[in-house]
Amino acid sequence: MAEKRGRKKTNKIHVAVISPPYIPIPPPGYGGTELVIYNLVEGLKKLGHKVTLFAGRGSKTSADHFFLYIEEKDIDLSLASPLDVKRVTKELGAKYAYCRSALNGADIIHDHTLSDNITALPSVHTLHGPGTEATVNKCVEISKNKLNHFVSISDRQKEIYLTHSKKINFSGTVHNSIDVDKLKWQKKKEDFLLFVGRINWEKGPDIAIRTAARAKMPLAMIVKMSEQFEKDFYTQEIQPIINNLASGITIKLYEEPPQDFKFKLCRQARCTLFTSQWEEPFGLVMIESMACGTPVIALRRGAAPEVIVDGKTGFIVDTEEEFAEALKKIDSIDPAECRRHVEDNFSVKKMAERYVSAYRKILGEKK
Repeated sequence: MAEKRGRKKTNKIHVAVISPPYIPIPPPGYGGTELVIYNLVEGLKKLGHKVTLFAGRGSKTSADHFFLYIEEKDIDLSLASPLDVKRVTKELGAKYAYCRSALNGADIIHDHTLSDNITALPSVHTLHGPGTEATVNKCVEISKNKLNHFVSISDRQKEIYLTHSKKINFSGTVHNSIDVDKLKWQKKKEDFLLFVGRINWEKGPDIAIRTAARAKMPLAMIVKMSEQFEKDFYTQEIQPIINNLASGITIKLYEEPPQDFKFKLCRQARCTLFTSQWEEPFGLVMIESMACGTPVIALRRGAAPEVIVDGKTGFIVDTEEEFAEALKKIDSIDPAECRRHVEDNFSVKKMAERYVSAYRKILGEKK
């Protein structure tokens, strides 16, 4: 019996998780990456693994050890900080995190900042963003060190990266997750549509507005519009569209409301419009909506076809005009099936288990 307990104990992994330093874990509002990292930490702990976390001020998790990047309280580091400040802080903070991880006895480092590994430990880099030329080149450079491994958050994301270069050391795909148990869901829906996203071209808020106008349905828009380019896009592109359609439909705009209010609208909406026009690597909005029992209609871009079961938890469309056509069939989607799909495929436990499998594979290769 003692021998079996000993083997079980050594089977646990000590993971050092490095988060971007600008937003706390979990995020108080905006912060999809930070929410995923929080879920990962909590999921790993529930599976019995040891976690050391490096994150921003105000973070609260179940990690065994937590380290701040910057101890000085008079230094304000956030998304609104100047770009050069953020860049230098991230680079220096990551170096500190890597060194401290090694000193703290970690088995593997899980980096969410795409920083260089300066230790002899293996590292996993989750790619949260798109495959730009600069990002791909950095991944290729990091991959020269065979201790470094990459995990994509969708197969489509990995496909795009590999289209640019085959020299990236991928170790698989792990879809993002949400804590499904914390979200209520309901079967009865109200007669309005929902859009959740940043106010910029990529997210397609204009498509959501025109779709609501075509369907003659009210539209609730939960938006992030804190940065100047987002405010400019709203003034120059979105406000004129709203003004032109104001007499036809009701549009309500909510800027980063409390999470409880956001999920209340998610539960009540007849449908969520995921109008992202770019190859979005994942899209937490889709699984949040389905977890609330609300189907999603999305453009065939990025990870959408991997996340939505076409005809069962929503619809995948190819053009803006097809959104309104899909809406005519939306009542055929069972809210319970939407919820079940997220529970089965995008839970915190499922994501943590998949990352543990990736860690074990990498650690086995190291041995």
